[in-house]
Amino acid sequence: MAAKKQLKKPISSIVKVDKNAKLSQIESPVVTDETYRCSCCGHKYAKQEGNFNVSKSPIYEGNNGYMTICKKCLYKLYEQYVKFFDKDEYAAAERICQITDMVLDETAWDASRKITANRNRMSAYVSKLNLNQTAGETYSDTLIRRWEAQVENAESIDDAVNNQDIEISEETIRRFGLGFDDNAYKVMENEYNSWVEKYGEPIDKRQEELYTSLCYLKYNLQVSVQTSANGVGALANAYKGYIEAATTEIEDRKKKAEADVELSPLGVLIRDIEDYCPAEYYKDKKLYADFDKLKEYITRFMARPLRNILTGSKELDKEFNLSGSEE
Repeated sequence: MAAKKQLKKPISSIVKVDKNAKLSQIESPVVTDETYRCSCCGHKYAKQEGNFNVSKSPIYEGNNGYMTICKKCLYKLYEQYVKFFDKDEYAAAERICQITDMVLDETAWDASRKITANRNRMSAYVSKLNLNQTAGETYSDTLIRRWEAQVENAESIDDAVNNQDIEISEETIRRFGLGFDDNAYKVMENEYNSWVEKYGEPIDKRQEELYTSLCYLKYNLQVSVQTSANGVGALANAYKGYIEAATTEIEDRKKKAEADVELSPLGVLIRDIEDYCPAEYYKDKKLYADFDKLKEYITRFMARPLRNILTGSKELDKEFNLSGSEE
């Protein structure tokens, strides 16, 4: 008689089953409803990949390493800045890099030009950037590179620091008025200082206005020559005539001012001594002890006659004593 085949234990004997459990109490698979909103247009995306650009900037670490502006908005911003910067695509790209904290890499930007017309150039730039050796750099690295290049091209670090910004003093702005750019102020200020060095500080308001007018004319002449504007010859002749008249007047005024304070030969000598070797330090103390002859006058014409009256002496003045001896 054949042996009976042993049957497997029923499932109920292996797993405990709650017969009273309802179907609604059974847990369903976890399904996330998390969305990713673009900070520019506000549109919600179900996933970041493909809709947002990847960034190595630390400001996006908490956002899974993705930018908060979607690719579509990034391209729209780029197009708007191209118009804003008068079709300067590089300037527009730099503005986008500032906003998103991306490094501005010329190699990656040039490579992004090779994309087809219907592709998003900014997304292409980000892709090229992530493949480039500059991956992980931010816009701060762009500023560092420019600084290093400026220091390398400058003769010294001081030159690089001084060339960062042109500081215009309040006095210069008051002298030449408002409405000029920093370079124009600097050119006119240098010209003004040149006139001061040549003819001295203005002695009155009229001479100051002469200096200022000459600075205006020279700057306008330079601009006209650089831009090849019409009327350069007429402006040059006007500047030549004005400079001749102004220098003549300034020299005449300078000579007159010097004549007004002209000193006698003795006064000039004393002035030179006081300027270069003051009297109190001069080796021959007696030489300038009584330079105005006041002490000699008192001795001769006051003290001597008074002494004759009081003592009965017959002391004579040396100038009128021909014998050189007293009686």
